[in-house]
Amino acid sequence: MKKIIILIVLVSITFSLKAQPYVDLLSIRYNNGISGTLFSHLYVGSDLPIKLKNNGYIVISPFFENWNINNTVNEPIPAVSSLALATSAILPIDKKHWSLTITAIPRINSEELSLKNSFQIGGALLAIYKKSDTFKYKFGVYVNKEFFGLFVMPLVGVDWKINQNNYVFGVLPGKLIYEHQLNTHLYTGLSFRAITNSYKLADTNYIKIQDNQLSSFVDYYATKHIVFSGETGWSIMRKLTGGTDYNNDTFNYCWQDGLFFKLSVSYRMRL
Repeated sequence: MKKIIILIVLVSITFSLKAQPYVDLLSIRYNNGISGTLFSHLYVGSDLPIKLKNNGYIVISPFFENWNINNTVNEPIPAVSSLALATSAILPIDKKHWSLTITAIPRINSEELSLKNSFQIGGALLAIYKKSDTFKYKFGVYVNKEFFGLFVMPLVGVDWKINQNNYVFGVLPGKLIYEHQLNTHLYTGLSFRAITNSYKLADTNYIKIQDNQLSSFVDYYATKHIVFSGETGWSIMRKLTGGTDYNNDTFNYCWQDGLFFKLSVSYRMRL
């Protein structure tokens, strides 16, 4: 087991799997809305790298998540879940500057993880240009077969090591993080995350969840690799809608903007 962990660390250091300063081999996050419309969100996922002969990598990223939104204005909304097996191929295009990441994301999105008509397939294509050892550009496209139709989103991102203690990384519109190292055990920073997902319900309709989260966080490294995190912030421009397959949204549910608090624990390798 120790040899496997050492191998994964070496792989991660050699090639930045997610174009960020760390990779989480295992992560568990619990998000709880504490004002506005109450909700809870559980995420369990991992990133597992495998080296290829051409100096590229395969990254297998299984994850599970569950949403439970306490809607009291309209008809109650059941809890919905995702079970996915994202797989990425990271391919160097040349030795100095360019690399390409191709990702496929098959998943089941539904009430009670029902298999009936709940399968989705999506993916992303992301090109990374390494301008220097401390700065990378990222751009590409994300596509997913949602229950409301084909969802296509352009991607643009950055991986910027400002100095020894400050880092900015992420891909918009999905995620952008500023991280500041206080000392060996403590990191803090700011985060933006945008979420768009659709889930099949038992009555054959679907719901679409859209959230935009602005927050601040603190990461505590209890050991070199075990990290406990606390995050608090505000969700803005939330939307919770529903409809039938591939038609315009026909239901509008109440999901008020509000304060949230997130707790997480990760087994993390810093790069």
